Amino acid sequence: MDQIHRQFQTNVFGLMALNKTFIPIFRKQRSGIIVNVSSISADEGFPYTSVYEASKAAVMSLTEGLNTELSEFGIIVKALLPGNMNTNIFHKIDTAENVPADYLQSWKTFNSLNVVRSNPQITADVMFRMVTDGNNKQIRYYSGPDGEAVPRIKKLLGQQWFWEEFSKRNQGHQTPLWNALMPQPQRENSNKEVK
Repeated sequence: MDQIHRQFQTNVFGLMALNKTFIPIFRKQRSGIIVNVSSISADEGFPYTSVYEASKAAVMSLTEGLNTELSEFGIIVKALLPGNMNTNIFHKIDTAENVPADYLQSWKTFNSLNVVRSNPQITADVMFRMVTDGNNKQIRYYSGPDGEAVPRIKKLLGQQWFWEEFSKRNQGHQTPLWNALMPQPQRENSNKEVK
């Protein structure tokens, strides 16, 4: 439970504290844009990262609620949902303690599927657009080929069919349909890792 508390402390409560610092300033000046960073995993449900996903889903829900609450004061609150980016996060993950041996093979299979990642500059560019596009109607912004594809594929396939395809992919059994619909980040971007 300590790991879960730490994850939510960082991703949810830390973010709330930062929002709380700026909201009175923005409310007083009757304008402001807040960008909260969620994750495409909040929309997907990857295995073995469920606590992280839950924290990022909380960020998404918080963002949508704050956007509605604060709009009368001219404050816009948006959420960024990046896809799989080539950053150092994968070397800093606080993995679960005492993982039962039953999970080890499927964990290994899942991890082998996530080796190609997009250049984080893509996400920085989307974040800049979020702040400068003047769009006060759009709350969710996606970045990266996989991040942008997920909501489209869900809409195209519907919730149930998406989950069937996604589950097969996570077990290492991608269907031709999944491979056709889900773009892959370019390998050339995966060679340079951001520190």
